[in-house]
Amino acid sequence: MTCPRPTNREPSALRPLSAALSPLHHTDGSASLQCGNTHVMAGVYGPIAPRISQREWMDGGVVSVVFSKGTMTAGVGGGGGGGTSSDGNGRDVVVPNGGMKPLATPLPSGGGATERELEHFLCDALSSCIMLERYPRCVIQVVIQILQADGSVLGTALNCAVLALMDAGVAMRGLPVACTCVVVEGRDESGQQQQQHEEERENERSIWIDPTAEEESAEGHSIVVLVTESTSSSNNQVASIERPSQELLITSFTYGAPMSMQGLLQCMESVGQCNVATVAFMRMAVEQKVQREVVTLWS
Repeated sequence: MTCPRPTNREPSALRPLSAALSPLHHTDGSASLQCGNTHVMAGVYGPIAPRISQREWMDGGVVSVVFSKGTMTAGVGGGGGGGTSSDGNGRDVVVPNGGMKPLATPLPSGGGATERELEHFLCDALSSCIMLERYPRCVIQVVIQILQADGSVLGTALNCAVLALMDAGVAMRGLPVACTCVVVEGRDESGQQQQQHEEERENERSIWIDPTAEEESAEGHSIVVLVTESTSSSNNQVASIERPSQELLITSFTYGAPMSMQGLLQCMESVGQCNVATVAFMRMAVEQKVQREVVTLWS
């Protein structure tokens, strides 16, 4: 028995994806990624020499991530026409052309310290897959900006950063792919955890892939962002639904209600098809950009 989703989607269904490569002109690589109503933009600068010599590594490069949940100026990557308004905490939020005010970013609340924690999480995930040994004494800076938030913000931000790194031509040994899950444990009428055997609780546990802000903010829900390194099982073949890729868990980020180990393991089993679909979408986005560049070059 599974708990139905408020959005009436299937538990493993993804929201529509939309991406654009090189939307920014003053970066070495950039990408814009939309997942439902969540919109993220990322820019890559480098590899370049660091301004501070203490940040140099003789044996490899350094990845620097800047994660911002603030506002973007109207018209950046979106064609203009946007505006800003103030939320309940006195902060400005972007209001797109459609006039819909974006929901609050569904991440742990806090000031700069929380954003620094997210930057370290993104930096560790990206550094593990970049061939830093090819860029000694260099810095690769990744700037991530949240334009609109409606759930799965952290996972969308990492996938957007990966697209920007691919657009910049940064060498990578694997493709880090993030997937956000919501774990809904079985509960009785009083709202407390049912005291049953673990096997019975597993049947009542629901895993929702790619949640919205409404699904993440519900009371008692656990949110986990899993980052896996997707590598093809053959050097000359691409992963597909029939022949999934080999996946290695890189890192994870959890918040919300406490979650059991069985719930985390069940999440790891549920994100397989999601990651395959995300990798296929990234490949399609890059192929479309290459095809457009070829047509422009020879036209």
